[in-house]
Amino acid sequence: MTRRALLALLPLLLIACGPKGSYQNVGPEELYRALSAGAYVVDVRTPQEFAQGHVPGAVNLPVEEVARWADSLPKDKPVYLYCRSGNRSRQAAEYLKKKGYTNLYNVEGGVLAIARAGYPLVR
Repeated sequence: MTRRALLALLPLLLIACGPKGSYQNVGPEELYRALSAGAYVVDVRTPQEFAQGHVPGAVNLPVEEVARWADSLPKDKPVYLYCRSGNRSRQAAEYLKKKGYTNLYNVEGGVLAIARAGYPLVR
């Protein structure tokens, strides 16, 4: 193999050897079932949004600070992430996936879907 070919393959090898995480998209029903089983629930919205209504037992860890709090999440139990619509929680899940987390769940539709489904929020 030529030197140029080896250099071209190096980034692919580095990516392949890096941490491999994953996450699944779930709906509000799955989230509320997991609550009773002791899942760790993270609201990635701002503190102001969190105060307007959040999932019972959720902790508020804004996505803008994910690099600061990412290593504090438990790796031995399911972690559910949600936001207003599912976009910011998906961004957080992607970041955490790259850090090697595998027990992650992104709540599709976020608080909007939770409220639409009639599940309780703490205000």
